[in-house]
Amino acid sequence: MDAVQVKHKSEGVKHCCYGTCNSDTRYRHRDDMKDVFFIPFPKPITQREKCERWIKACGRLQEDFNVDKIKRCTYMCSKHFVGGKGPTDIHPDPMPALLHNDEQLRRFQRKRKAPTPRSKPIKVSKKDVSTAAECLLQLSNQLVPEHESSSSVSLDPDESMVACTENMTVGCEKGIQTDSLPTEHKEVQTIYEKNFLNAKIENMLLKNEIKLTRCDDKCDSAKSTPLSLHSIKDDDVKMKLFTGLYYDQFLALIEFLGESVNNLTYWDGKNTKENSKKGTRKFSPEEELFLTLVRFRRGYSVDTMAHFFGISSSSVSVIFTTWMQLLYCHFNSYRSIMFPERHHFRNNLPRVFKTFKNIRCTIDCTEFFVQMPRDFRRQGNLYSSYKNHHTYKSLIGVAPNGAIVYVSDLFEGSISDRAIIEQSGFLNYINPGDLILADRGFTIEDLLMARQAVLNIPPFLGESRNLSYLVGIFLSHCHQ
Repeated sequence: MDAVQVKHKSEGVKHCCYGTCNSDTRYRHRDDMKDVFFIPFPKPITQREKCERWIKACGRLQEDFNVDKIKRCTYMCSKHFVGGKGPTDIHPDPMPALLHNDEQLRRFQRKRKAPTPRSKPIKVSKKDVSTAAECLLQLSNQLVPEHESSSSVSLDPDESMVACTENMTVGCEKGIQTDSLPTEHKEVQTIYEKNFLNAKIENMLLKNEIKLTRCDDKCDSAKSTPLSLHSIKDDDVKMKLFTGLYYDQFLALIEFLGESVNNLTYWDGKNTKENSKKGTRKFSPEEELFLTLVRFRRGYSVDTMAHFFGISSSSVSVIFTTWMQLLYCHFNSYRSIMFPERHHFRNNLPRVFKTFKNIRCTIDCTEFFVQMPRDFRRQGNLYSSYKNHHTYKSLIGVAPNGAIVYVSDLFEGSISDRAIIEQSGFLNYINPGDLILADRGFTIEDLLMARQAVLNIPPFLGESRNLSYLVGIFLSHCHQ
């Protein structure tokens, strides 16, 4: 007896997303589905370029099938590859589909019926509510008839309300409308309605006052925090100390970032949360940028920043990470112009560097401690024997005037200084005749020689114990 193939409960029907192909796992009995299997579509997060190539090969309209439509359950059948056996090393991508006939175009040009638009709630400001309540309060004083000053006014308010309530209850039980009530009962009901309306409006006004008071208290508490933009923006010394910018430069930076600062999607681990959905943004964009610059400049921990700004540590982490990514996206395209050529600062060299000819920059690597990864292969790659810790390593280039002109991407801590020079793209910025100062670990003289540049490193002591003699040789070599 043949074994019956049992289908797992979590496995659904697999459909082919290629062109107008209608293959799926329900039609395995058809002749054209013999030896056909389904290949998972490349995921945009891990294989972005391959995913875009496969999407283009599918030949479908961009609005109907794009990177955002790729899910875990997106598949392509093996029929659309060379030989019909799926992707190979020689042909890893499917054959391009030609969707040019009218029937295929009409199929993909169909649009779903637009969903019924939800009614948007009317936004009413607190000022409008307060104004309307005051107007209603003034109008309610005119609701009482002229003969209110007669015997009906002499009634005690509690007795009037009790009598009105009893009459309204009796009227409701007997189905009697308000117009059929006696005149004296109408007058009592009018007094009751006026008192009830006045109490309701006064309650509304008190609630608005409480809300406005709480908002003012929040603003005052934000201004009274140990460190805030409002408290030091007029002090140039403190602004320069905590942010590295003067207040005018800070405003220019905010203007350069544009309107994107008002529509941020905040980073929160693996998930993201949009500010528009939460509706509560405790800090303005200026305050959030100020928080980010303070941590960049002073290097405070998350807990210290939380104490300074009066918020939780998780909020500091979310704000800092979001703005760090925003600044990276805005300034990453300026890498090529932030590395100036040597003639830009030749006339403003510090005195100690004026004896060096054609100096371009000083380079060195810095390492950042990171947590030990779970993957054993990455543990070995990230471990730095110099720091005895798992680190990430980056190459920094500093101009003679002290400005940082080059920052490479991060590399694993076990990589050598020479390998970073080769892989980071630093050599692409070097011009013939440039002089590069480096530490002894940078054995890159041959790499710079290929670019007609010169490397200058401190001399090795070797067998000689007279370091002053070697320093003299080093300085004389620099002056050449």
